[in-house]
Amino acid sequence: MVKGWSAAGLLICIGVGAAELPSTSFTLAECIDQALKANRTQAVSRASQKVAEAQYQQALSARWPEASLDLTGMRRDQDPNFIFSSNSFSLGTMAAPIAEAVAATQLAKAGVTPGSVGLATYNAQLAAATQSTLSQFPGITTPSQDVKLFDRDTLTSSFNVHIPLYTGGKISALIQQGKAGVDAAREEVHRTDLQIIQETRNYYFGAVLAGQLRTLGEESLERLQLMLDLTARLYQNGSGKVKKTDYLRSQVVVASLKSLVALLRSNEELARAALANTMGLPWRTSVTPADLEIPTLDYGGALEDWVAKAQSLNPQALQVGYGLSAAEAGVDKAKAGHLPVVVLFGSVDRLDNSYHQGLITDQNRNSWTLGLRVQVPIFNGFRVQNEIREAQARKEKLGLERQILLEGLGLQVKNAFLEIARAIQQTKATSESLAVARENRELHERAFQEELVETKDVIEAQLTELFIRSQHQKARYDAQIYQSQLDNLIGQTLSETH
Repeated sequence: MVKGWSAAGLLICIGVGAAELPSTSFTLAECIDQALKANRTQAVSRASQKVAEAQYQQALSARWPEASLDLTGMRRDQDPNFIFSSNSFSLGTMAAPIAEAVAATQLAKAGVTPGSVGLATYNAQLAAATQSTLSQFPGITTPSQDVKLFDRDTLTSSFNVHIPLYTGGKISALIQQGKAGVDAAREEVHRTDLQIIQETRNYYFGAVLAGQLRTLGEESLERLQLMLDLTARLYQNGSGKVKKTDYLRSQVVVASLKSLVALLRSNEELARAALANTMGLPWRTSVTPADLEIPTLDYGGALEDWVAKAQSLNPQALQVGYGLSAAEAGVDKAKAGHLPVVVLFGSVDRLDNSYHQGLITDQNRNSWTLGLRVQVPIFNGFRVQNEIREAQARKEKLGLERQILLEGLGLQVKNAFLEIARAIQQTKATSESLAVARENRELHERAFQEELVETKDVIEAQLTELFIRSQHQKARYDAQIYQSQLDNLIGQTLSETH
């Protein structure tokens, strides 16, 4: 809502069409409910919260095992094979028993036996015959062989499981960051709601004030018009008290007030249309406030209490606090780069091929693997050290920003607190002077009819009452505006904090 109004409570003038806009009466609570339902900025905050919640669930998934099924079908240009090359080799010592048996047979046919020639002679002749027989054994040559490994069409199926057993605290840090992100997004939604409530209240009471000022202007114009008519009659009747200058002065004041009333009517329509826009209603809709007068505030409490509430409940301060928690988790995440990672893994594999020999045997067709992998970082070019420094610097930066924010909140709460007190005092002061101004105006009107006072005194009394009444309503409006600001700062309404 536009602040810093003049004594007459003027709003910024924007032209509106001559046709009347559709208007509906709403209470303040109904306006706030409608704004919270239809305001577009709230939908954006809700979408951001859903993003943060999805990211948190992603972080939680790191603690679960990872399972995947891989199916791979392949066709090769031709059947794979393996060629055993030809090879020549001699039997060597493996043929000695055979050669000795052949030599013994030959000696027996020749009549050479241990009994005929003696054992020593027989053994000597047997050894010589065996050696002679061995020299006659030929070498063996194996031909090359083309062995088919498997058919060219193969389907490989593999079910793999990975279970992280230890990550140095990295997963826990990621989860903590995700949780902080969800909390910060929730506070952003709360912050948006508070801003919508503040804007709606400001526009609502602005529309009420615009209506009151328009009513005051019309009432003053009506009274001054009557005074102008009376001045004209007295002047035309030749009264010595009323001169032509008095009549002209009255005409100028009435004409100026007519212009002011026209402006106030335009501003009232503008204020109602602005309230409708905040509520998410079509721009052609003009909302009429149900309240005809701005309520007064009976305000109290210690400034220190309000500052403490703001520093502990303000959504922006809470967001920075959650950001600081995420930064602390970021430090732990960076430190995890120095620690080992332990993963348990396993797989079940199957090969489907039309060929059942070579590599595709029953033993090789189905298999499983279970293993434990340990990765120990040894040297990474000082990358982890610098990641830790970066995370610690971010944490320190957020801590300093949080201190600045808390100090700023204290100043804002103090300003709103003092402004509310000022507005309440002005409301009381103008209320007391308003009765005197009204009595003064009525007395001057009666005295003018009896030609006991001058025209300028009556005009002054009229304008003085208008000024005081405008100031009184403006003071009430200021109190409500700064109450809305204080509500926003502390993150809740005053009725909830009492």
